[in-house]
Amino acid sequence: MTSLALALAAAPVLAQAPAGRGAGPNQGAPGVGRGRGPALVSPEVRADRTVTFRFRAPDAKEVTLVGELDGRTYPMTKGDDGVWTVTVGPWAPDVYNYQFNVDGVIAMDPVNPSVKLGFGAFPPANLVEVPTENGDWTFYDAKDVPHGSVRIETYHSKSLGVPRQVWVYTPPGYDTSNERYPVFYLLHGAGNIESSWVMTGRANLILDNLIAEGRAKPMIIVNPLGYARQGVGLGPEIAGTPAPGADVTPPPGVPQQTAGFAADLLNDVIPFIESKFRTLADADNRALGGLSMGGGHTVQIGFNNTDLFHSLVVMSAGAQNAEQNFPAFFANPDEINRKMKLIWVGVGKDDFALNGSQALSTSLKNAGINHTFRITEGRHEWVVWRHYLHEVAPLLFR
Repeated sequence: MTSLALALAAAPVLAQAPAGRGAGPNQGAPGVGRGRGPALVSPEVRADRTVTFRFRAPDAKEVTLVGELDGRTYPMTKGDDGVWTVTVGPWAPDVYNYQFNVDGVIAMDPVNPSVKLGFGAFPPANLVEVPTENGDWTFYDAKDVPHGSVRIETYHSKSLGVPRQVWVYTPPGYDTSNERYPVFYLLHGAGNIESSWVMTGRANLILDNLIAEGRAKPMIIVNPLGYARQGVGLGPEIAGTPAPGADVTPPPGVPQQTAGFAADLLNDVIPFIESKFRTLADADNRALGGLSMGGGHTVQIGFNNTDLFHSLVVMSAGAQNAEQNFPAFFANPDEINRKMKLIWVGVGKDDFALNGSQALSTSLKNAGINHTFRITEGRHEWVVWRHYLHEVAPLLFR
């Protein structure tokens, strides 16, 4: 995929030998690694849920393991062969993002093909899955169930004047039926792109498993690019996105980025999806949700468009002074309660977004607006958001 290839090409890594899957840390014929020593295995995950990470950097002074690792960093030890090693855990079963900090430079693990793409100031990272104690596959794994499809759709945004892409999940059976489906517009956060909910969040696998268990209604999930700019890898970058003349002037207090994205979602993405896919095109069958920046988009767009979305999911985001910022939404709580099928807000107790999420919930509660507010374990990371999707998807379109 173009965006994946571009991100890998640009990733800041230090030279290290590629390794075939299954090769041991000291295996490989002489010359493996193009003169840099035997091929490595990293990460090496054991049944006891400990994990060993290795990184070859013979000239480095200090290497640490960093990432979304419960707020911790782990110093690594250098061996005589120039390979830095650390064994951590046992970790709780989940999928973790990690990187190496090599003398102050963030580097990826070149022998691990599992990658979380980055964007802007957020560099890419690697992923490692720690299994359950009994080795059973869990809710975000590709179990032996019917699977849906993930499609990459390209469209030209009239609102922004640039080409863009959306990733679209269609449920099992979509291609062999004439049925129409509800749609969940699921938004990523800052530092991610439109592929992130599939490639990192495993949204498609989570829905496959929930649908197979009869816990979630079959639905279409749409993941648009959350920035008001040209899609990644679709041609030369166009300066001045949004394009000159594009009508995305934000209302007072709304950032240009949010206004541009909102215009694209409402005027381009939704019409495109509803013209190309068999959707149930009414507000009861449209949901909007997202994490972090995407949660902020959900509040900004959803509270201003209750005629379009009757389900809102806000993960690790919130709003201070929501009553003042969204007066129309709070003006008639009885009407909102009649319209809205679900307003769900969730945040980790160690998330920096906790205060904003609490403030949003307090505003809703004080106004008498029905909603669910969940404070869970966790920080501002994908470990939390996968679980939130697993929890909230069964609540949609009921």
